[in-house]
Amino acid sequence: MITYIKIDGFKSFQNFEMEFTPFTVIAGANASGKSNLFDALTLLSRLAETDNLKRAFSEQRGEFIEMFTQYGDDKYASEIQFVAEMLVNRNVKDAWGNETELKYTRLRYELNIRRFKSQTGIEELEVNYEKLLKLNHQEDDWIKLIPRVKLEYWRPKVGTGKRGIPYIDTVYEDAIPTVLVPQDGSQGGNKRRFPLKNATRTVLSSFDTIDFPHVLAAKEEMRSWKFLQLNPEDLRQATSKNRGGDSITTSGKNLAAALFRIKQIDEYSLKEISRKLNTFLPNFTEVDVIDDNENKQYLIKLKDVDKKEFSSRVLSEGTLRILALCILEFDDRHTGLLCFEEPENGIHPFRIKAMTNLLKDLSIDFNDIDLPLRQVIVNTHSPVLVGNMFEWENNPNVSIWYAQMRTSISDVNGERLKMNITKINRVIRLENGQTTLEFAEKERKLTLSTVKDYLQTADFENTINTL
Repeated sequence: MITYIKIDGFKSFQNFEMEFTPFTVIAGANASGKSNLFDALTLLSRLAETDNLKRAFSEQRGEFIEMFTQYGDDKYASEIQFVAEMLVNRNVKDAWGNETELKYTRLRYELNIRRFKSQTGIEELEVNYEKLLKLNHQEDDWIKLIPRVKLEYWRPKVGTGKRGIPYIDTVYEDAIPTVLVPQDGSQGGNKRRFPLKNATRTVLSSFDTIDFPHVLAAKEEMRSWKFLQLNPEDLRQATSKNRGGDSITTSGKNLAAALFRIKQIDEYSLKEISRKLNTFLPNFTEVDVIDDNENKQYLIKLKDVDKKEFSSRVLSEGTLRILALCILEFDDRHTGLLCFEEPENGIHPFRIKAMTNLLKDLSIDFNDIDLPLRQVIVNTHSPVLVGNMFEWENNPNVSIWYAQMRTSISDVNGERLKMNITKINRVIRLENGQTTLEFAEKERKLTLSTVKDYLQTADFENTINTL
């Protein structure tokens, strides 16, 4: 799971920093930069696995140049900088089934990408800095989120042989920036060298074996970041056996095949999914998946209180979305970060509370060491969803943040320029019930009233009473 990010030079982010909890909700009006944060996480995830920087950039929203912060007319940042801190799984497995246990689970990854024009005038990209290191225990404030009695499980205690060098580091050799990757356990020799001369992929993306377990763990963590954009048509589809695939895609395809796989492993899980769905949608009492051999497909069916059957093809978008989240909770293949943009879309206001509770259930509770390491980040402009968050106001695993676009004056290459940048501040509930933010006093008058007015409209009961 990601616990901290710093972004500079990417879209609307300038010297931007933010922390994350297992369940993080980012609220704000449209065009406040919420989606840009998801774009940054998407890009980082792709850079951890792709062998081509340009391909990763081309998969993002907008033109290539628009990934870099725009300072003015035809003026863009020349470099994007990312810093991501993570809590990774204690065990890591490579593609060949080899597995090992990590010494450190708190890691920090730093990456700089520069754009430049080639001799032919074509815009190119290169990695010009990359670093991966462990977070020192005494400097790790975020870890206080984990209960002390469970801390050693999630962050193992290290006695002798503490590592003093990064797992990935950038140094200069013969005036050329060069990435060094020492093998775990090696303080001196046995280093791999990667000269960063027109480097078209990240060094992190090139490691696939447990010979470098902490590098692989960081890569696998970032690769596991999923970005849900559930499409009702994909959710409704039966899954063809001929196409293969029994993992739920970001749009919701293969939902029936995933449920069939879960049923084959443990049929009791189907009863748990039925019970879960019934908690939020009392009209439905049973979830099942049919092996339709004649049509070579799997098909989901639900039964209601009158024993009537409904296939997934006729279910509403809201029911399908809630069903998909119920299935994800009991799918042991789902681990890591789940980003969900505007989950309230297609959901009746009466069911947004159910959706919010399901998303919370999909995130880790550090008190239960048997659960997979899961995290959910949501962005929303729904005051109803935000209103439901206050039931967890004292839960350290849950945080609410407010996003807005602000005008900033900055010195860029000796020139004072005005630009719009994204600010995302944490919302805190005070003892007197009022809401405030963690941010500088000089910004308080401008921002606090905006957030207070916004959150006051999020009272769930008042919203329902106006329907």
